[in-house]
Amino acid sequence: MLECDLIMKGGITSGIVYPHAITEIARKYRLRSIGGTSAGAIGAVIAASAEYRRQSAEPGHEDDGFSAISTIPDELGRDLQSLFQPTDKLQSLYGILIALINAPKGRNKALIFLKAAAFAYKVTAVLFAAPGLLIAAYAYWYDCGLGTIAFGLLLALVALIAAVAYRIYKNVADDLPDNDFGLCTGLQTRHSEVPAFTDWMADQIDRVAGNVGPDGKATTLLTIGDLKKHDIAIASMTTDLSSNRPYQLPLHTKIHYFSESEFRRLFPKRVVDYLVKKGAPYKDSGDDEPQDLHWLPVRDDFPVLLVARMSLSFPGLISAVPLYRVDYTRAKNSNGQHPMKRCLFSDGGISSNFPIHFFDALVPSRPTFGIALTGYEAERHGEGPASRTELPQEPLSHAHMPVFPVTGISGFLSAIINTAKDWQDSLQSLLPGYSERIVEIRLDDASEGGLNLTMDAAIIEKISGYGRQAGELVVNKFSFDEHRYRRAISSLPAMEGTLDKFSENYEAPAWPDGQKMTYEQILTTYESASYSNKPAWRLDPFNALAKTLSGIGKNAREAPQGKSVRGGRVPHTDSDIRLVASPDRVPADAGTSGGGV
Repeated sequence: MLECDLIMKGGITSGIVYPHAITEIARKYRLRSIGGTSAGAIGAVIAASAEYRRQSAEPGHEDDGFSAISTIPDELGRDLQSLFQPTDKLQSLYGILIALINAPKGRNKALIFLKAAAFAYKVTAVLFAAPGLLIAAYAYWYDCGLGTIAFGLLLALVALIAAVAYRIYKNVADDLPDNDFGLCTGLQTRHSEVPAFTDWMADQIDRVAGNVGPDGKATTLLTIGDLKKHDIAIASMTTDLSSNRPYQLPLHTKIHYFSESEFRRLFPKRVVDYLVKKGAPYKDSGDDEPQDLHWLPVRDDFPVLLVARMSLSFPGLISAVPLYRVDYTRAKNSNGQHPMKRCLFSDGGISSNFPIHFFDALVPSRPTFGIALTGYEAERHGEGPASRTELPQEPLSHAHMPVFPVTGISGFLSAIINTAKDWQDSLQSLLPGYSERIVEIRLDDASEGGLNLTMDAAIIEKISGYGRQAGELVVNKFSFDEHRYRRAISSLPAMEGTLDKFSENYEAPAWPDGQKMTYEQILTTYESASYSNKPAWRLDPFNALAKTLSGIGKNAREAPQGKSVRGGRVPHTDSDIRLVASPDRVPADAGTSGGGV
C-alpha cells in the first residue's frame, strides 16, 4: 500500500468526524505515524490501534480494526452525554453547564443560568428561601399588607440568590481544584451503569487492536513498543501547567513519577496495575510528599491510552493528570533530596491544538495529511454538503486567513486566548507544502461538535458523514507529486536565504579592537569551558562543514540574475529555518542523579 502520516485537530466532541475519515484514508494508505491533540489524540490512538491490527492480523482479518472504528459514531449516537460523568460534589455545576449548552439560540443566557442554578441547588435554595416565603405567606394569610408580603418575597429572593451564589463559589473555588480543575475524572461513577470516557477509550483501544479474549475482556495492554514492532508511531501534545511548558507524548525522558492512589481515580485498574508493575517505587519521598510514588514508564513501555488521556484534559470539564518530578531549583529537604513537586498536565490544545509540524521533513518521503476543524458559516462557505469540507487545490497564503469580528467582552477575551494558543498552528497550515494536504471540516458551533455534549444520533450521523467526505477528498484529490514540488519551492529558497546570512557572519572579520575572534577561529581554536573537543575534529568535520555551508551561501549571494534559487518563481512565504526548542523531551543529561535517564 501507499504510506502516509496523519494529524488530527482537537475539538472535544468534534472528534466524532474522525472515525469515517480514518477508515476512508486507510483504504488507500497504510498509516505510519499518527498524531493529534485532545480529541485528535483519541482519533490518533484509535487509528494506530486499527493499523496495529492490520499489520499483525491473520490473513483475511486485516481490516477488522478499521471495521470496528466505523461503528464508533453509531455507538456514540446512542448516548454521547453518558461518557461525561461528573463527580458527586460537582454534579450541580455540571447541570448548570448542560443547561447553558442546551439553551436555545437567542434566549437570555443570564436567566437560563439563574434558573439552572436554582434547580441545581434546589435543596439549598428552598432551605434559605423558606423564611422569607413563610413571612410572605403569614402576611398574606393574616392580611398584614402588601409591604410585608413584598418584604418576605424580597427576603426569600435575596436569600436564594446568596445561597446559590455561595454554593457555586464553593464548587468553583474548592471542589473544582480538589478534582484537578475538571468536573469529570473520566472514570465511571457509582451513579452510572455505563463506562465514562476514559473507560470507553481503554475499551475501544483493546477492541480495535484485537487485544480481547473470547469473553470480550482485554488480554494485554497496548503500548508504544507494540506499535513500534510494526513501524507505527503516534504522538500528541500535553501541557504541563506547573512547568509552563508543553510536552510531546509519549514521554521519552524518565523524570516523572505518578501517585498510585491518584492514578486509580483517573485510569482503569488494569492500566494502573501495569504502570505500578513497570514503574519502580520511589523510596526517597519526604514527609510532605506522597508515599506511593512510582517511576512513570516511558518510551516503549508507555501505554497508548496515556497518549490520549494526557492530551484530553479540557480545562473545567475533564480533570488534569497529576505527575511529579524533582525540582532541582529548590533547597534539599530533611532527607537530603531536592523536593518532589506536583505537576498538572492539562489539555494539549493549550500549547498546540493542531500540531501539523509532527513528523515533518524538509523533503518528505510520504505525505502527512492533516484534518482540521473549523466553524461553519453559510455566508462564508456557501450552502449544501459540499460546503462542509474542503481540500485546497491552489496554494494558499496568509492573505487567505478568515476575518472574525470581535464583539463584546467575552468575544474579546476569547479572541485573545485563541490567538495566543493557535497562531503558530494557523500560520504553519497556510504555507505552501502544508495547505494542500490539510482537509478542512466545518461544523456549526451552535449545535455540532465542541462542547455540545448532548448531540443526538441524527446530528452525530450527519457530522460523522462530513468525516467520510473529508477522507474521500484526501484519497481522490491529493497529488503527492504536486505536494513535493510545492514543498521544495518553499523550503529550498528559505534554506538558501539562511545559508546566505550564515556565510555573511562566518566570513565577517574580527571586531576592530582585536578582542574578538573570527568565526573560523571560534570553531577551530577557541577554548570552551563547557564542551572540549579534539583539534582534529574541530578542523574536520566541524569547521569543514561550516566552510562548505558558507561557500553555498556565498555562491547564492553572488550568483548572477536567475542563478539563485530565490531568483525563480517561488512563493513569498513568511517562513525561515531556525533552531527551535522541541517539546519532545528533556535532554538526557538533565538535572542530576535520578533525572534524565
